Amino acid sequence: MAHEIQTADLDDPDRIWPTGLTIRESEELHKHIIDGARVFFFISLIAHLLAWLFTPWGG
Repeated sequence: MAHEIQTADLDDPDRIWPTGLTIRESEELHKHIIDGARVFFFISLIAHLLAWLFTPWGG
């Protein structure tokens, strides 16, 4: 029975190869990845600014 369900998922025309995600699922995942990258960028920007300010040659 589980094999039939898996085969049905693979044959679903709404799912995109190779991820097996639908367009909607892949767009949602992409949004989370981009949001995470933005958060990482701003945290690293603040860290670099603080490192520059608190070093003897930076400020």
